[in-house]
Amino acid sequence: MLPPRSGRGQVLEAISLLTHPVLIYTAIAAAAVVTYQQRMRRLSTALTTSLLGLPLQIAIATWIDHARPSSAFADSLSYRGFAYPAGHAVAMTVAAWVLVTLTRAHRRPTSQVRLWRLAGVVAVAVTCAGQWAMGLQSVSDLIGGVLLGATVATFSLSVGGTEEILASWAHIGLPSTTVDKRAAIVYNPTKFDDLSLLRRRVESEVLAAGWQPTLWLETAPEDVGHEQTRRALAAGVDLVLAAGGDGTVRAVSSELAGSGVPMALLPTGTGNLLARNLQVPLDTDAALRLALSGPTRAIDVVRCTWDGGTERFVVMAGLGLDARIMADTSEDLKKVIRSGAYVVAAVQNAVPDPFTVRVELDGDDDSGAGAGAPTASAEHRVVMALLGNVGTITGGMTIFPHAAPDDGRVDLLLTGPNRITDWAKVGAGLLIGQDVDGLSHHQARRLTLTTPEPVPFELDGDPVGRTRKLVAEAEPAALRVVVPPASTSHRQGGGTHLD
Repeated sequence: MLPPRSGRGQVLEAISLLTHPVLIYTAIAAAAVVTYQQRMRRLSTALTTSLLGLPLQIAIATWIDHARPSSAFADSLSYRGFAYPAGHAVAMTVAAWVLVTLTRAHRRPTSQVRLWRLAGVVAVAVTCAGQWAMGLQSVSDLIGGVLLGATVATFSLSVGGTEEILASWAHIGLPSTTVDKRAAIVYNPTKFDDLSLLRRRVESEVLAAGWQPTLWLETAPEDVGHEQTRRALAAGVDLVLAAGGDGTVRAVSSELAGSGVPMALLPTGTGNLLARNLQVPLDTDAALRLALSGPTRAIDVVRCTWDGGTERFVVMAGLGLDARIMADTSEDLKKVIRSGAYVVAAVQNAVPDPFTVRVELDGDDDSGAGAGAPTASAEHRVVMALLGNVGTITGGMTIFPHAAPDDGRVDLLLTGPNRITDWAKVGAGLLIGQDVDGLSHHQARRLTLTTPEPVPFELDGDPVGRTRKLVAEAEPAALRVVVPPASTSHRQGGGTHLD
């Protein structure tokens, strides 16, 4: 046994402290957070699950109650606790698995994967040798720790669902089939901390699927995707991937409407509203595999015409309070607390200004009137008028309970509480999906909103300006979107009339 104050003894004690389970699991927890932010949701789940290695090792060691051997390093922090299974061995085995898994997840070359695999084996060996040389653990304690660590790593892969990812990585660069197809990706560079990682992930999946090299088109502050999508169509691509926030998705879908070229979603924004409504995975790797192999669903887009122009949306639009909240939401705050930034902006607009709006519904399905035939017209005093193409918006709240993205109708929500206490009724009405005082739902193929004075409005979360008149008309089945098989079913909704 080495003397504690010898040079080698101090080196081994330093290594023992640096490889202490608490430090190792803290690093793994940090990696789980980073991978979650990089839209590697399954991998993040697996890494988070691996943190169970610490309490599991402590529980087993306490139950077995096997004392540590006598050691000259008994005053070391690493000597605390029971001996079997060895905590350092468990933690380092899990850490070695994490190193290799992260290297593969970042699509590094095979040579780097092999290098990190070797580094992991060496790290485990050095840790175990140091624990044995210091007399802190017996050989059987260390073997038990390595076996438990390997078990935790395997279980974590199973829980995270990343075993399919690991299997697919083994075949990257070796496509099973070759297809004469090419995809374009329209991406917002501000949504990615590591663009090189995005490129590696996309190109590896494209290569594995046998597709031709991808056409990369970057958006700009003055153009969030319109011109880029037109360039993709001119290049004759078979698929356009929208990688950005809801604004990028709106621009891409607006240009693809009626073209027959499908759109696939790579959710990278704060809301990802269309992806959530169509059940598209928020994990980037899963979304990529779906994009290249999934079925398509024809959904509606809504054409909006106002005082200053014409634009389409695929999720929602709003006048009044909703537009003010979107305009007051800090982009910097969204990067930190994501959807919570909208809550902060909502609090800032807690006392909204009401306005008068005249609503005309044309072609309401429940009336039996044809499209374009006026069916209802009424004037309302409201603080917000929301238009929707899907049911769920930010925060997972279902605003339009009868909406479906392929029902050929535009949904309308009018909110006009007369008193502060009425907001409680409005909230309850939203939760149960029913009309109450100050809250009403409507549907039509075409609707017109007119106000005496200009009112702020937004499209898919982007403030557009102010207008006195907004005309929204559904364009049925105008856009093809790649969706999971479970999301291809058609769902019809019902509606209510204006009184």
